[in-house]
Amino acid sequence: MAGGLALALSGGGAHGAFQVGVIDELIEKRGVDFETVVGTSTGAIQAAGVAQNEVGRLLDLWNGIRGNDDVYRSRGGEIWAAITGKDSMFSTGPLRELLNSTFDDAKIRATGKNLRLAVANLTNGQLRIVGENTDNIADWVYASAAQPPAFPPFVTQDENGQLEQWVDGGLRDVTPFRAALREKPRAILAVRAEGPKATEPKEYNSLIKIGLRSVDLLTEEVADNDLGNVELINHLLKAEIAQRGKLEALGLEPAQIAQVMEPLSSQIERYNFVPTMVLRPPTNLHKTLEFVPELIAQNIERGRQAVRDNWEELGPFLGVTEATTD
Repeated sequence: MAGGLALALSGGGAHGAFQVGVIDELIEKRGVDFETVVGTSTGAIQAAGVAQNEVGRLLDLWNGIRGNDDVYRSRGGEIWAAITGKDSMFSTGPLRELLNSTFDDAKIRATGKNLRLAVANLTNGQLRIVGENTDNIADWVYASAAQPPAFPPFVTQDENGQLEQWVDGGLRDVTPFRAALREKPRAILAVRAEGPKATEPKEYNSLIKIGLRSVDLLTEEVADNDLGNVELINHLLKAEIAQRGKLEALGLEPAQIAQVMEPLSSQIERYNFVPTMVLRPPTNLHKTLEFVPELIAQNIERGRQAVRDNWEELGPFLGVTEATTD
């Protein structure tokens, strides 16, 4: 397998604090280096922080949030926003200021890392993957995180002057696993921000709440589908290795083994299959758009602990034999 390690970071709003803890423990404490980092929605924020080689600054961003008003502001309530024809329930000036003060195009390009951000074109429904050489990366990080109908779209113009509205890439790709595969890394660590959804009965008694719940269910389905083939891929790769071992035991020469294995090997190469491991929190501590400092801090620590708890498997998977903790 060619390339270095890849990190794929899902959407999940305020739950993204879990990813920050994972990143801090892996990169700052254990010296793991990711050549490629891809992200959707809140994962795009973490991806840009990793690509910029500034995990400390990413921690400062999250630890500096003192409440929802540091991320978004109400437009007067869900009903009022709908009645007055607003394009979103909330305004996001604070979030955009945070992103613009944190991320720098030149710094990101200087690290040499591959950055991939998933955004969706609201007009034609197409998914776009934005790379590190795109100008105004902070704006595209925001676009990837602009979850409708809560946050307003990021607006650009195409070469013909036609307005384009860009929104949360999670509408099409919650965990941008395929974007990571295309970079042909040697292994992928996918970190989901959200744990399994709670299933207790609840009544949704307004148009807005029903709509938001529907988006939530669709997003969960997309997220599950994004990583649905991970187990299959891992089993297939292990089977290929085992089969080669059996052929060697039978005394076949390398050229003969290559010839026998070619049909399978060519398909693995065609689809860029690489070993993949998934981390996610066991539960959700709060709602997606609930930015509570105490819960953010707790979720960051849960991310660190998830790495510690899984290090016996995770370390060898990432090619790190010893921790370099301070």
